[in-house]
Amino acid sequence: MAITKFGLLTFLAASAAQVSGDSSLQPPAKSPVLNDFTPQGCFSTLPSKASVGTESTFMTTGQCFNYCQKEKNSVAILYATKCYCSDTYPAKSSLVDDDQCNLSCPGYPREACGGMKPDAYSVYNTGLDLNPEYDTAEGKDDDSSSTASGTTTQGVTTTWVSTSTTTHAISETETEETGISTARSEETSQVAPVVNENTAVATPIASASTVPENASPRLSNPIGNIVRMIARLL
Repeated sequence: MAITKFGLLTFLAASAAQVSGDSSLQPPAKSPVLNDFTPQGCFSTLPSKASVGTESTFMTTGQCFNYCQKEKNSVAILYATKCYCSDTYPAKSSLVDDDQCNLSCPGYPREACGGMKPDAYSVYNTGLDLNPEYDTAEGKDDDSSSTASGTTTQGVTTTWVSTSTTTHAISETETEETGISTARSEETSQVAPVVNENTAVATPIASASTVPENASPRLSNPIGNIVRMIARLL
């Protein structure tokens, strides 16, 4: 029983020593083999058209290889927890020493998944195309996605400002229409006194016309008859 425990402890110690060694360094580049996963070096940039294929907290070179080969891509690139797929290698000018790809894969520490400070990318051939071209563009790094997001946000902000300007113009139009309605109401209220004045003038005229009618009964009294008789005798 004691021997078994000693053997187990020895095995664990040896495994720990092997993991902590230089075995996580990027393996040297090899000639591509059909349907096989072969290292092609360590690069400081990504191909200009590379896209994140998959991401995992337990990323390994085998997981990235299987994904990119399934997607019919001839190049697989690893960086920490990310797996990029491409049909071209990064720019040849961005090839760096293999010891810069010294970041252990989170799913299997004995494998290299790129490097940090400075950023580096472990590049592999998936065996579908044995002679992919090198990228002719300047390439990009992992921070390019944040730059694209910033551009989109700026476009949304510009659209919001345009909408606010349109709303302000509508508000001014409504204010002008309200002012016109108020002016018309004031003109209508000014006409009312004129009508009242005409009514006031008409009232005394009506009263004057009624005076003879009120006076005629007075001439029919006895005194009035005497006056008319004297006038006839003369």
